Amino acid sequence: MVKSKVYFFGALIALGFFLVVARLAYLQIIKREDYLSYIEKQYKATEKVILPRGTIFDSNGRILSISVPTLDVYAVTKYIKDKQKLAKQLSPVIKKPYPVLLKKLNSGKNYVVLARGVDKSLKERLLKIRKELKEWNLGVVESSRRFYPLNQIAGTNIGFVSRTTGKGMEGLELKYDSKLGGGTADIYLMKDALGNPITIEKPVQNTDTYDIKLTIDSNIQFIAEDVLKDFVKERRPKEALILITDPNTGDIIANATYPNYNPNKYWKYKSHRNITFHSAYEPGSLAKPFILAEAIDEGKVDFGRKMYCGEGKIFVDGIRIRDHKKFKNLTPEEIIIYSSNVGAIKIALELEPEKLYRKLHLLGFGASTKTFPGEASGIVRDNKRPVEVAYAAIGQNWTATAVQVAMAYSAIANGGYLPKPNFVKEFVNRETGEVLKPERPEKEKVLSDKSVKKLQEILKMVVEKGTAKKGKSEYFTIAGKTGTAQKYDPTIKALSTEKYYTWFAGYFPAENPKFTVVIFANEPKKIKKWERIGGGSVSAPVLKKLVNRIMFYYKEKPDKNGGQEDGHQNTSGD
Repeated sequence: MVKSKVYFFGALIALGFFLVVARLAYLQIIKREDYLSYIEKQYKATEKVILPRGTIFDSNGRILSISVPTLDVYAVTKYIKDKQKLAKQLSPVIKKPYPVLLKKLNSGKNYVVLARGVDKSLKERLLKIRKELKEWNLGVVESSRRFYPLNQIAGTNIGFVSRTTGKGMEGLELKYDSKLGGGTADIYLMKDALGNPITIEKPVQNTDTYDIKLTIDSNIQFIAEDVLKDFVKERRPKEALILITDPNTGDIIANATYPNYNPNKYWKYKSHRNITFHSAYEPGSLAKPFILAEAIDEGKVDFGRKMYCGEGKIFVDGIRIRDHKKFKNLTPEEIIIYSSNVGAIKIALELEPEKLYRKLHLLGFGASTKTFPGEASGIVRDNKRPVEVAYAAIGQNWTATAVQVAMAYSAIANGGYLPKPNFVKEFVNRETGEVLKPERPEKEKVLSDKSVKKLQEILKMVVEKGTAKKGKSEYFTIAGKTGTAQKYDPTIKALSTEKYYTWFAGYFPAENPKFTVVIFANEPKKIKKWERIGGGSVSAPVLKKLVNRIMFYYKEKPDKNGGQEDGHQNTSGD
């Protein structure tokens, strides 16, 4: 009997021991990860910090965008002994109102962030407050914030980085997000058995990041923005821009836009559009030189005879199209110099529509250059109806972005080759110092030598004595074309006689082009009641101040002898 009881209890003990071992094996082997995760959650709190990104420089090495080391200040509220005293001490240091801090400390949440992006130089003061008040549950962790030293200068080009994710949200910060790096990383605030923070595990940072040197020259950018600011003040347009590029490489040297924004305070702006890339507009008479180029290539124009220009109007498919002046007889050159709509339409109607539209497509119109995030393509409708060809000839039924216009006019300046716009000089690996150059596609020949030679002669005359003569410099030669496009008014279901897009596109110096320039305004206002709004009266006058300032900045010698006036009669208007 006794012996059987011994065996029985021995078996129970053995079974119990076996169950304990089995349970331990289950926990250690099968459920090990689950329990480790549970334990980790009990003793670790996760917090995200902003990682530093690569620095963006201008072409001269001036900083345009940089990650500045900062601090994040947090508290485990239920272990803060004197919340009022702590809030009072912190308020002047981290520049947060006392009521705001106190509300956070009394929120009832276990963990609250009191401030982000605090200047790193304040770390010792914050640690001193913690020590003096013996508030060991006040924590300070190192983080980062993006800073733009030039504020709004080139703001719409550079874009900005999210304050919460550390990733690029607009502009070049977005386009080159993978190169610049950054983002967020998790850090772990270790806690003891009572929940008190005792140490911090530092995040592992991504070291494969790059600094970027841009083609933008911040000095030229400042000049462009300063000139644009005066223009906007005078003309009060809805939108406006000045774009300056290298006609040979497509490098973007400056791009000033209105509206603009300060990336340091991006959240205060309703729009972050860069109209140079994001918006397409009807180019108006900027189209006319390309129509003439196609006529030259097709052998459909005779420079030895004048064309009758309808004395202010032409009928195409029963639709009357007006000119801005009552021109009678003009040579093909004069049609461009004085921007006759009727003359350009007559030239276009002699061409094969397929070849005309092919020319526009070859020049890059109707397709995004893929230079900028969210870039528009513009629209070129290959409509062969005579009236549609007529409107295409004067840039009234198709749209283009300012950057497309700049590249097309660069092709005239550089001998007929279409460059691709570019913002980047080089990428520099922050860890290794390795320098990477952006790939540059081979430029395509889009204009014949014969047409380029003729257009270069004509566009110089446009500025010297034609529609752009209000922008003529007394020191430097300029070549280009004005453009005016009537806006469609949905209220009258017709083209407006009060609202216009105004343009100038060209290059300088005319004899040895170093810069392509595009000047644009959307609905500029009249200065005087009797004034006629157009590219010649609105956009061209900006040229003189802009060109002179840029060329003197580069210490270029004037290529004109005193700027003698040409004696030709004034018939400009567009």
